[in-house]
Amino acid sequence: MNLKALVAASVGGLLIAANAEPRLPAGWTRQATVDADRVCSAGLDSTWAEPGKRLLALECTRSVDGHVTVSQTIAADAYRGKRVRFAARIKAEKVRGWTGLLMRVVGNDQRVLGYDDMSTRPVRGNVDWREAQVILDVEADASAISFGVRLTDGEGKVWIDALRFEEVSPDDPSISINLRPALPSQPQNLGLQ
Repeated sequence: MNLKALVAASVGGLLIAANAEPRLPAGWTRQATVDADRVCSAGLDSTWAEPGKRLLALECTRSVDGHVTVSQTIAADAYRGKRVRFAARIKAEKVRGWTGLLMRVVGNDQRVLGYDDMSTRPVRGNVDWREAQVILDVEADASAISFGVRLTDGEGKVWIDALRFEEVSPDDPSISINLRPALPSQPQNLGLQ
């Protein structure tokens, strides 16, 4: 049994180790579920690039049940107490399933403090170049921020370029998935009526 299969078997079908692909730019890593690891690739692509530009591409050659992600993780120190945006231009071709940018903020205890993968506003099918963004608040106890692009549950190809990671105004609306639902301040309906 190879190492990938051993790791996958031990975590219920999910590869947790990042795969190094020679076509990935420095600082970026690829992660994939077992099925996606076999049929999906990631790296730099010059197909649609203007001279002097580089595009990051993910491609799955057949339908997969899982995902492939290219991302990087940075320390949250410089962004604590701030709102940040990861934005890029995105293009999709024959994407079955969906694709989108993603960002995750993790606390010192490895608890996820904020997460958005565009699953509530996915990119599907054939989409010409358009702007996409994910915005999250970085809490005071945040330790790391991960961001990148994901291709999920399908086949097709996605490209991103003009990547930006920046602080935004607190007035800029956060579009993160609410991981902490609003809870009532008092017990509700104890009479079961």
